Amino acid sequence: MKTAKLRLGQTLPPGEWDETIYAVNAWTKDDPPRGARIALPVYTKEEDFNKLRVLVKRLLRQGFDKFEAADLAGLRMLKSLGVEDVTADWTLYAFNSRALKALSGMGVRRFVASPENTPENLAFLRESGYAVETLAQQSTPLFISLTRPEEQTELAVFERDGLYVTTKRVPRTWEGGTRYDFSWDPPTEDAK
Repeated sequence: MKTAKLRLGQTLPPGEWDETIYAVNAWTKDDPPRGARIALPVYTKEEDFNKLRVLVKRLLRQGFDKFEAADLAGLRMLKSLGVEDVTADWTLYAFNSRALKALSGMGVRRFVASPENTPENLAFLRESGYAVETLAQQSTPLFISLTRPEEQTELAVFERDGLYVTTKRVPRTWEGGTRYDFSWDPPTEDAK
């Protein structure tokens, strides 16, 4: 299965994609393309969580039925709203068989392996019997904060959804992966 994860407003790169995933936040106004999986944000302020819940309810009424959770609060919300098709993003840290079993018991169907995995652990996860997706490309956040960190030439620092994200300027790549996560890519010069 080859998947692409994007933010709303990003252009889907050319290619054959089995699934597209679009990241949303509590203030999302534009609807994702029909048939897409909806990825909840990594962080939602407590005072904005009800806005996120309202957004998810609206998307459910519009027929969206596939979601991706980035944290336990989002996973619990999705399950309380009756969502059946839930995947776990790498931020839920499905790093070993116990984590896979626990998240599976909470209704997760597929897991994205952490970019911190070793090749040996990835091989174990692939053989675990659970549906584990591995990254092929991602601008993995090195740091996410509420305050702006100091600029560094070799790193990109940008604001996204009220948070400051620090990544390397060039995405990381892994051999054998099937997920291309463009959602953390730094904005291009044109988009600034």
